[in-house]
Amino acid sequence: MNRQAIGVALVFAGIILYGIVHITTLMYLPSVMTYSTQWGKYLQAMYDSGGLIAFIVSIVLFLIGVFLLLPKSIFSVKGVMSEIRERDREFNEQYGTRKTQ
Repeated sequence: MNRQAIGVALVFAGIILYGIVHITTLMYLPSVMTYSTQWGKYLQAMYDSGGLIAFIVSIVLFLIGVFLLLPKSIFSVKGVMSEIRERDREFNEQYGTRKTQ
């Protein structure tokens, strides 16, 4: 498979996993009467229902998928500059050089 297909699959898997964790957390939320942590009621319900690890995995899957969807040229400054120079050279060959004042 190519890089984009894997990226789309990971983004989709992260979103689906987060949705499942969110639904189970919301189903468990009414049974959380007290919470003694600074997380708040939602994250306490997520922790009590056992969804905290799945929540973290869903975020990691989503971020890896987004990383794979980004073009390689973003991470390589030399690649971007060489591509700009190549396109400038092709433009100059086709249309002639520009005269600057």
